[in-house]
Amino acid sequence: MQDNNINEKNREYTKEMKTLIKLFGDLINKEELQQKMEYYNENIELVIKEIKYEIAIAYLSTCLLMVMFFLTNKQKKKDKSKPESTVDDLENVEQVQECTKEIEKTEVGEVKPGINLQGYCTNETCLASKAKLPVWVNIGFDAISFVSSNTSFSCPDCKKLTVSSIVKTMFYNSEHSICTSENPTPLKDNNYQCSYAIKSGLLYELKANKIIQHAKSIEDLRERSEQAMNSTEIKNLVTELQKYEII
Repeated sequence: MQDNNINEKNREYTKEMKTLIKLFGDLINKEELQQKMEYYNENIELVIKEIKYEIAIAYLSTCLLMVMFFLTNKQKKKDKSKPESTVDDLENVEQVQECTKEIEKTEVGEVKPGINLQGYCTNETCLASKAKLPVWVNIGFDAISFVSSNTSFSCPDCKKLTVSSIVKTMFYNSEHSICTSENPTPLKDNNYQCSYAIKSGLLYELKANKIIQHAKSIEDLRERSEQAMNSTEIKNLVTELQKYEII
């Protein structure tokens, strides 16, 4: 009986270690993860909380250094020619933005073409739930409807129908439409990637299809291309690029 308990405990420990390596293996080596498990008496929830704290501190420190470097470099470049200063400043801003993006990467699941929903798993035994990590659920090319605060989608981590409280939807590489009980007129788009915040209590209807060529002739294609080039999105992009004298 005692041997069975030991074997069961070892299996549970191995399973938890595999999960930690899957979540944080790119940042922390196996030996350090084992040390943390031993320190917290194999309490994986405490281990995850400590790792998340360490990651946040490290990234915030890096971002702070980036900002300080950016401000210092900007002052040094003040007397130099505008084009050089603008390019250097743009590179530094991009580095700071990239650092900020890294902080936001701690989430479970994967964004794929079609409809993607982001929410939180309510399964108490799920590691994503214990760590309070947002999870992405890919629906694909489909048409769905749901009430944002009353859903049950499959969690990509524990595989249970326990993802509820949807907070965001992302349409990726698709033609799509979205409407709500508050605004029943469908909002349609075919951008490469579009995100929408989800409000609690509303009924949402989402639809995503593969992007196809709608032009019926060369002339039609030319007209559609001209309309796209004259669109507000393209004009805003050109204006933004001109600020940095890129075009």
